[in-house]
Formats: sequence, C-alpha cells, structure tokens
Amino acid sequence: MEKLVIDKYMVSLETSPTEADTIAKNIANDIESDKTRLIDFIESLGRYLTDEDTGIRVKALSCVAAVLSKLSAGKLNSRQITMLSEFLSDRLEDEECLNESGGGLLALSKMKHISTSAIKTIIEALFAKVDMKKHNQATRYVVYQIIDSLATHHIAVLKGTNNSTLNGFTRLIAGEKDPRNLLVVFSILKIIIENFQIEISKESLFDASFCYFPITFRPPPDDPYGITSEDLKLKLRECIAASPLFAEYSFPSLIEKLTSSSINVKRDTLLTVIACVENYGGVTVEKHWEEIYNSVKFEVLHEGEEDIPDLVCKLLKTLTATISIRMVRKAVEDSGLDKFLKTATNECYPQIINLESRQAKPAAQLLAAIAEGSFAAHDTIAETTLPGIFRLVDLTSGATIAQQKTALEMLILFIASSGNLYGWKGVSEKSPENGLLMHKDTLFELFCRAFVSTPREEVSFRLLALQGLVKLSLLQEFLDVSELGMVAQYLDDVVLTDTNESLCTAALSSLKELGSVNPDIILNTVFPAFLSQLPDPDIPASATSQTPRKHYRIILSSLADLCINKAIYEILTVRLLNKLALIAKEGQDVVFAQSILTTILLVIQRKLTEKDWDLRFFFMTLTPKLISMTFTASVDRDQPQSKIMCHSSVVAVTAKIVNLLVRSVSAEDQSEFAKQICNLYVTNEASSLIQESERARIASATKPLEKGFCAEGLVEIFTAAVAGLRIETAFPYPDVLCLASNLIPVALTKYNIPDRLALARLIALLVNKWLPKNDEQKFIDSAVEELKTRVTGSNSMMEKASSLELLAWVGKSLIFKGNRRAFETVDLVLQLLRDESFGRCASKTCGILIADDEILDKSNFVIVRLLSKQQYFSYSIQRIVDGFNSSTNSEVKRNHLVGLSNILQHMPGKIVIPHLSTFLPLLLQSLSLSDSHVKLATIDTITATLSDAKDLMSGHLSTIVPCVLESTVDKASNPPAVRVAALNCLAVLPKSLPGEVVQPYRGEIIRTLAVVLDDPRRAVRKAAVDCRQIYFAMDG
Repeated sequence: MEKLVIDKYMVSLETSPTEADTIAKNIANDIESDKTRLIDFIESLGRYLTDEDTGIRVKALSCVAAVLSKLSAGKLNSRQITMLSEFLSDRLEDEECLNESGGGLLALSKMKHISTSAIKTIIEALFAKVDMKKHNQATRYVVYQIIDSLATHHIAVLKGTNNSTLNGFTRLIAGEKDPRNLLVVFSILKIIIENFQIEISKESLFDASFCYFPITFRPPPDDPYGITSEDLKLKLRECIAASPLFAEYSFPSLIEKLTSSSINVKRDTLLTVIACVENYGGVTVEKHWEEIYNSVKFEVLHEGEEDIPDLVCKLLKTLTATISIRMVRKAVEDSGLDKFLKTATNECYPQIINLESRQAKPAAQLLAAIAEGSFAAHDTIAETTLPGIFRLVDLTSGATIAQQKTALEMLILFIASSGNLYGWKGVSEKSPENGLLMHKDTLFELFCRAFVSTPREEVSFRLLALQGLVKLSLLQEFLDVSELGMVAQYLDDVVLTDTNESLCTAALSSLKELGSVNPDIILNTVFPAFLSQLPDPDIPASATSQTPRKHYRIILSSLADLCINKAIYEILTVRLLNKLALIAKEGQDVVFAQSILTTILLVIQRKLTEKDWDLRFFFMTLTPKLISMTFTASVDRDQPQSKIMCHSSVVAVTAKIVNLLVRSVSAEDQSEFAKQICNLYVTNEASSLIQESERARIASATKPLEKGFCAEGLVEIFTAAVAGLRIETAFPYPDVLCLASNLIPVALTKYNIPDRLALARLIALLVNKWLPKNDEQKFIDSAVEELKTRVTGSNSMMEKASSLELLAWVGKSLIFKGNRRAFETVDLVLQLLRDESFGRCASKTCGILIADDEILDKSNFVIVRLLSKQQYFSYSIQRIVDGFNSSTNSEVKRNHLVGLSNILQHMPGKIVIPHLSTFLPLLLQSLSLSDSHVKLATIDTITATLSDAKDLMSGHLSTIVPCVLESTVDKASNPPAVRVAALNCLAVLPKSLPGEVVQPYRGEIIRTLAVVLDDPRRAVRKAAVDCRQIYFAMDG
C-alpha cells in the first residue's frame, strides 16, 4: 500500500473527517477485493503506531479502527483476527489511545471467524489494562460496547472464564454514572446473571446492580441520545429480577425502599417487586410471600396515593399466581398459598362485613386482587367471603342505602376479578367453569332487586345495580338466555322511560357492550322495545304505553348508537324503512320521517369514519329503495306519500344518504349504477333502480331534467348521486358537453331554491369531472358567454341574479380545476360590485366562487388544484381594494366590503396574512356595517390574524377595540354569535399583542363588559366573564 494514502488519511482526520472516512472506506474495499493485503496495510502504518507523538499514534490507530469497522464480518480469517486482537490488546496500555484501540477491538468482536483465544485475549486485556476512572464517558462507552458484543454473541466462551469475568466486570463498572453507559452496563449484567454460575458472586453482582436503585436520572433538554429515565429503570429492573438467587437480597432491600415518601420511588419499587415475583418462580417466592404481603397491604387498606393501591393489587395478583403454579382449583393444605389466603382472609373479612368501617371496600379490593391471581385463590376467597356480603344486603338486614351501596361495590369488585380470571365474553378463550356459578342465583337476584326495588331518585345506587348486572352478563358462560333478556329489558326500561341523563347514558352504553358480544340481545329484545315506542300512525299514542313516551328523536338516536355491527344495522334499516313507508302512506309527520332517515344517515357517517364496514350491501339495497320511494311519491302527486317523500327536508337527507353510499363503493360497482341513474334522469328509460312494477310508468311520467317539468327534490337526488361517482367511473351519457349546456336553461327556469342549487351543482360537477379540455373551452365560449350576456344584458333582476348564481357555480368548478378562463367570470363579478343596484347580489357571489361546499368537494372526487384558493384570493383582493378606494358612492363601497368579507370567511389564515396590510383598512370599515354575517366574518378574521400580524394590528387597536366593544353591547344589531365572537376577539388581544399596547384599553374594556354580564344569553355572559377575568389579571 502506498504510504501517500496513509499520510493523506492522517492529514484529513483533522481537516476533513468526511474525506478521512472515504479514504478508510477505499482501503477497506481494496482489502475486500484483495488488491491490498491486511499485513501491507498494517506495515504501511508502521512507525506511526509507535511514534512518540501521542497525536500521531491516535490517528494511526483511528485508521486501523476505521478500516476494520468497514470490512465485512467474514473477510478476516481466525489467524488474522487473533494477530490483530493481540496487537490491539497490547495497545490498551497506551491510555491516550484507548478510544481508538478499543474501536478496533469492537470491530474485531463482531467478526465471524473470531477464535476462542482471541475472545479471551480481548476480555482479559480489558479487565487487566483498563482503568475506567481515567477515561471520559465516550471512551468508557467503547469499552462497554466491546464487552456487550462479546457477551451477546460469544457467551459460551465467556462462561469458561466465569470467575475472572464476574470479578473483572464488577470492578470495571464501579462508579459508572453516565446514562448511556449504564444502559449497556445493565444489558451486560443481565446476560451475565442469566448465563453464568453466580452462586459465589451473587451478592457482589446484586450490589453492582442495586446500588443504582432507584433511578433518579432526568434527561437534559438537549440530550442527543434520547435516553429517558424509564429506559434506565426498565433495564435495571431486568437485572434485579434476572435470578432467583437474588431473592434473599432483593426483597428486603426493595421492601425498605417502600418506606420512601416519594411516590415515584414507591411506584418504581412496586414495579420492580412485581418483576421479581414474576421471574423468580414459585419455589423461591413462596418463602417470601409474608414479608411482601405485610409490607404492601396498608397501601390498599389505607387508600394510598395516586396509582399505588392499583400497583399493590397487581403485585398481590402476581404473587398469588406465582405461588399457585402447582394448584389448579384448590389450595393444598399448609402450602404457601393456603397460608397466604388464610392470612389475607382473616385480616380482611372482619373489615368487609363491618359496613361502617372505612376499610370495608379497600379490604374487598385487596381480596379481589388476590382472587384474580389463580382459580384456586378465587374459589377459596369466593367461598369464604361472598356469603357474608350477601347477608349484609339481605331484606332482613336493615342496612341503609349507603351500606347496601358499599356491599354492591364490593360484590362488583369480586365479579370483575372473576371476569379477569375466568374470562369475559368476546375477549377471552374458553376457561374452566367459573367459581362464582355456585353463587349465580344469589348474585343475580340481589342485583335485580337492588335495581327494581330502589326508588328512582337513588340514581347512584341504581347505577351500581345496573353495573353489577352488566358485568354478570359479560362473564363467560354465566347467565342463561332468559337472564340476559331480563337484563336487557331493565336497560331498555331505563333508556325509554327514565329521566336521569347519567342513568340513561350508562344504560345505553351497557346495551352497546352487551350487543357487541351477543347481537341477538339487540335484535330480539332491544329493537322490539325501542321500535314499539316510536309513533305509529295507526295506533294512538295513549294506547301504546302506560308510561310517558320519550321523544322519538331520543329513541332514534339510541337506535343509531346500538348499531355496533353490520347485521344489526341491516335489520334496523329494514325496520326503519318499513316505519317510513307507513308514515308516508298516511302523509303525516314530515319531521318524524326526516328523523328516521337522519338516523340511517348518522350510522353511515359513523361507519365511514371508522372504516370498519364494507357498505356495498347497503349501496346495493338501500340506494334503489330510497330512490324508488321518492320517484313513486313524485309521480303520485295527489297521494299522501308525496307530502312526505317529496318534502324538501326529507329529500335533503335522502340525497345525503345516496351520496355517501355511492362514493363509498368502487368504480366497478358505480358503473352499472351510473347507467341506471342516467336511464332514470337523462334518457327517461326504464331503470332497475325503480321497483319493477313501477318502472314503465315512472319512465313515461317523469322527465326531471326537462324544462318545465315540476318534480321538486328529484334533481337534488340526481346531483348527490352524480357527485359520489369517481372520476374513473365513465359518465354513461355520451355527450357531456351537450348535457351540461342543455341543463342551463332548465336551471334558469327553476324558481325553487333547492332545485336551482342542485342543477347549478350538477352542471359544475359535469364540467369539473367529465368535460374534456377541448369541450371545456367550447362550453366556456358558448354556454358561459351566454350566461354573461344574460347577466349584463337582461332587464329582469331575477333573471340577472339567477344567471349570475349559475355562472358563479360554473366559475367555481373551473377555478378548482385550474382553468385560467375562470377568472373572466371573476372579473365580471368584481365589475358588478360597482353596480349600485345589482352590486349586493354580486358581493354574495364573491363567496360562492371559492366557498367550501359539501357537494363540490374532494370527498366527492372533484378536481381541486392545490393553489386554487390562493390564486383566487391573490387575483381578487387588490381589485376589490382598488374598487373600494376609487368609488365615492357609499353603496358601492359597501358592496366591496361585503364582497371582501364573503371571501375572507372561506380563506385559511396562511393565505390571508401575507396580504393583510393591503386590505386591513377595508376590514376595519366592515365592522361598522349592519350586516351581521359580514361583521362576524370580519371579527373572526381579525381574531385569527392577531398573533401573526402583531405590529400591523397594534397600530390599529384604536379602531379595533371601540368597534369590537360596541358589538358586544349592541344586541339589536348583533346576534349572539357576533357578540360571542367579539368577546373572544377581545380575550385574545392580551395573549397576542404586547402588554404595553393593550394596557391603555384595559379600563375601558372592563367597564364596558360589566354591562355584558347581564346579557340574556348564557353563552355571551360566560364569554364576558372569561374575557373580563383576563383583563383583571393583567398588571394594572
């Protein structure tokens, strides 16, 4: 090897570490490819390795370490590794070079062909020649890494050096405090403890570990290694729990730590005791159960702080499980378990049956935790304890409600421990017969009686009774079908008749829990009970129930909550649609019909969010059903059902359901649906979406998209369906350009607002999703230009307004799509702001062009370019400002202010803030307008931009504060939403702007808000109190 390469490395190590690393990598590659021999590489370093200059020796050894670390694990043979191991081990005496020679040894320790002699050479040299106290933490870390590598991969060799390694390592780590090093030290200790013969050295090894307990390390804010206190605690815990030989030292030492006043130390100690109990084994732990139990029981009995009692319960459960290993259903006489159970029971049982004692429930909690540890412990404790509790709540006991409540709480603790041990329905696998079965009848009767016989005003007691019944119902293979039905009936009764909100909420939650493991309960018991309480057009309300009926909205909401799986929702949908058909047939109660459909919609929305259902089945069945019902009602205008199914509120919900279901399925499923929906609406052919017996009649009688056809609501459903189609789903009508163009005159003749809006959205969807680029330009040249002509040339204000609205929706779709010609429409709208008579209409259109819309939205696969909002805002804002400034007409100025406000309310702050200085004067003038919508948008914009534009806003506080304050007290001009927004804006000022800027307004704000404290609306009063408190807290 050329000496020049080595020299270059030596120089680069100081000037360019990256270049030095590249040189080392190239040398390693040459050795890998046999272009350079290892011996030649070492010889080329020659005198550098023994140079009197420490710096040169460090660089030379650094080169060796760097090259070795870049060689593949199998490159060097055993002889080469041994030779290098001996050489580098000798260099360990050179203390200034320990980090570098250690780096070389670390690389060798990972080599595939390292020999036993090389391993022994390295480990013996480390123990004999390295004095860790003389070196910094980084160098010590390298040494620990070497030992960790050898212990991990060559433990068998190290075991052959048993005593020397044990003694050497414990000497080496003495006094180590660095967190990163300790993580490696604890890992090595665990390997040694688990693999070596440690009987002779067990005390010194335990001391080497336990001297670090408890860990009190707190990582510095700029810690580059990301080591946490919890990392160290876990590693140390593993060491202490690694061998049962430590038991005689660990348990007394840990028990002593439990006397600490620090919660963190207690918590760490208990977790460590748990780990020891789990790992030491039954034979060892059985010798120590008494000292463990006696040291921790008071934390439960005397209700210790925070989570300590829970950790003690976990420890007692683990202790029980560990010493029960050889016993299945019964504790062996005089065994450790038998003695433990008798001791705990004798101590706790007297407390349990003394309901006046404050320790009754804690004592039950302690025994329940022990019972959870094993079948033998559970059955023994249940047999000795439960009968005493039963007697406490016997009808003849005379116990007060408070005492009975304590007894129920104790029983629930034992039921919970039984479930955790024997298993819960739907959670655990099949287990042995539950030991509580012998007490089942008593438990069930007791909780039933507690629920049924207790006065309704005793809400907390009835809640406990319900909780107990539900837990019994969830125990695996415990209650039979009739008993489960009885529990469901109790829960039904609460939801349907009880007036206490917390009890109803708990009952509904319990029904969901039961239904999740036993859906038949919902289907066979709950649904019939709930559905029977819904209004029936054929039966008077007085004949359906003797108790006051809850409003059907509550019942429907509860039914929606109970749809915990697909099968339940499927049946609920069928039953609700049947109910809807009955209502429609009678032509009564539009609101009830809307509520039924809203319930169906609510569940679909939830399941789409949770993404745990495939909604294809509902798309295939529910969508045609709703469309068919609506069309049939539309044709039969003289029938009662038309009043229901064609009502705008019912159609609106139907359309939302159709939209959600269509967009939830694949393009393949959508394809046939798209064809059939177009048959129904566009080509007026028979469609499979309609009930077969009605297809021909409806095809000939309905032409929803033709000019002059009157069928309110049908277009809204078509628009919702088309919106849900994916772009990759081909639109089945061959000439989309012709269809979109033909729909414009239809839309202009629709005076019904929902239909006109639906047609505008439909045209926008067609243009955005399916109109090719060439056809898009043709559409703009013809249809869009025609609309512009109508807007500018018509003498009818109604025609101008409807044309402008339609033009805005088309422009919106083109803006989203990124078509620059859309800004021709924007120009027209901005010009119309100057029109004194028509400008108000144009100002509203400014918002339509960019507002978020539930139909024209990405969720409906609409094309929305990334910067479309930003481009529109940047294009419009300066033109609006210029138009405002150039006008002297107050009405025209108002139009520009309203237009600006309508744009701002749909813009995210990150778009608005860079332009704030441009339009802030206009924004401030908007505060004086009487339009509450404009004022609300203005105040919200000011609030959102305060913290990001501190300097700019600080200079205008003299205008902002009086105007916003006026909005809080003037109830005639400012609805509650505006007043709350104004108060929120004032509350943000001290948090967003410098104190010295806000301070001059403090007194005026406090005085004015004193008046607002009497506002008739609670939300306003609360906001005023909170806002006023912020200003009181400012330094006066």
